[in-house]
Amino acid sequence: MTCISQCAKYFLCLFNFVFFIAGGAALTVGIWLFADSSSFTNLIGKLDQSDFLNKTDADVIKMIAYILIIAGALTFIISFLGYCGAMFESRCLLCVYGILILLVLILECVVVGLAFGLKGDVEKGTQDFLKSTIAKYYASSGDKTDTVTVAWDGIMSKLHCCGVENYRDFSENKNWTATGKLIPEACCIKEYDVLKDPTCPISPTAANSYYQTGCYKAMMTAIEENAAIVIGVAATLVFVEVLVIILALYLACCYWRPQHVLTCWCCC
Repeated sequence: MTCISQCAKYFLCLFNFVFFIAGGAALTVGIWLFADSSSFTNLIGKLDQSDFLNKTDADVIKMIAYILIIAGALTFIISFLGYCGAMFESRCLLCVYGILILLVLILECVVVGLAFGLKGDVEKGTQDFLKSTIAKYYASSGDKTDTVTVAWDGIMSKLHCCGVENYRDFSENKNWTATGKLIPEACCIKEYDVLKDPTCPISPTAANSYYQTGCYKAMMTAIEENAAIVIGVAATLVFVEVLVIILALYLACCYWRPQHVLTCWCCC
């Protein structure tokens, strides 16, 4: 085996081993959440001394479990094929692995293309989804720090915004309107982590809050400002996927074959 082939083999082994472990971990956590979410949330609560998962809506936990199971299973299976194919020099497994990665790359390109082609529909769908998380899951009391509430409070505090389009999005949450507050404290301007104006949640103004600034617009602005980083990450991802496809198919079809075979056959 030449030096190039050895490097390709061990690169594929290492690359897929890392994703194999990550996929297996995600799959395990997803199945655990789906089968017995209470024991998992209790364990997390003991480890980080918090109780936010126990206070998170069951539908949100179930959604997280589904995402982890699907993403973990796909990552686990594909990386398993790549690792075994490289380690045991199996043309069949490497061909299947290369084709699957190619399909993933094509799917990513299709998704990006549809996102640009259907930009208006995608934006509206995203905004509607974000609004639904506020309307259904945002907590109305300060002691209920569930996952959705913590996430939204972090976004609003970091990006200096309020709601998806503006503060009116919180009016769709009946539990929130019952408190008499118009906006959460995360929408208010703070000085040294203290509200600049204590009446801000009840009487928001442009001077004491960001109540008219929507978080969706703030997110898009932040992405545009960091476009170079986003493009760099996307380009790196595509480069790694293309490199993995080339290495897998090179080893399968151009190196690991009997010397008398002149064409590239993917045989086990």
